Amino acid sequence: MSVRYKMEKFVPTGFLESFILSILKEEPIHGYKLVEKIKEKTGFWKPSSGTIYPTLHSLLERGFIKEIREGRRKKYKLTRKGLKISKEAKMIETELKNKLLEILNKTTTSMVFPCLSETLKLVSEILDKSEKEQKAIKIINNANLKLKKLVDKIQIQNYKKDNERKR
Repeated sequence: MSVRYKMEKFVPTGFLESFILSILKEEPIHGYKLVEKIKEKTGFWKPSSGTIYPTLHSLLERGFIKEIREGRRKKYKLTRKGLKISKEAKMIETELKNKLLEILNKTTTSMVFPCLSETLKLVSEILDKSEKEQKAIKIINNANLKLKKLVDKIQIQNYKKDNERKR
């Protein structure tokens, strides 16, 4: 399997739509040029036409963009509704970036971050091997359960400490 296949499995649902809307805020653009802009802006991701055109169609149906015909080609342009949504998406994106930076700042002083980084590298190597992928999911789910138990213990300890202080 290609790296593109692996990348598209990691792209969160809705990310492509908000990315398209943010690019269309700059100027009306053809579908192929949109793919090129995404590659240019991300530096690594070039969505396939099988991903980009259904997404554009969905945005058209919901009234976020409109088509401008130029001979046989189509350009896509934001509508007022699309502009409003793109501004909201930008605010959410900013909040997410700030939250991620906050998490990264906490983890860089911890040994957890290098462990997570190594785990992600290992998982990415087996993404296209479905039988291995299922085993990886089981391992990760098991680790998540153990981490949840650890978090629960910490929360119980904090609750007890808070109650002791109140007395």
